[in-house]
Amino acid sequence: MKREAVDAWYQFTSHQNLKARIPDWREAKASDGTPRLVAEVVGPGAAHTLHLFASQWMVSVTGAGAQRPGFDYSVPGRVACVWRTCGVWVELWHPEPATAPPAPVVAPPRTSLRSTLTRPSGRLPFTRRPKTKKETTTP
Repeated sequence: MKREAVDAWYQFTSHQNLKARIPDWREAKASDGTPRLVAEVVGPGAAHTLHLFASQWMVSVTGAGAQRPGFDYSVPGRVACVWRTCGVWVELWHPEPATAPPAPVVAPPRTSLRSTLTRPSGRLPFTRRPKTKKETTTP
């Protein structure tokens, strides 16, 4: 089963030109006693690559109790893509990206409309000239 998971990941990342890799696999037992393969996805764009893999790659799931890939957020601080095939749980995970607390929004200082209109813009004359009557001369 490990070979199929490694091949699926390698084919997906190489065809999509993605740089995230799986350097190490661990074998463990799930809580129900079934075998489990666990690997951390590392490298640039690990979260994006794992999301694409879970949503686009057609993983072959066979056997009793098989499940399609889905995301698991049960372990704090990490996001995992989990599926079951041939009685083996496969889990690919990456650390959940830390989000910085949002910066407080500072409102700009309020200015009244009158204060902004005290000076004309550069396109208008500074002062208005009074209109004068044109003098006409008669011959």
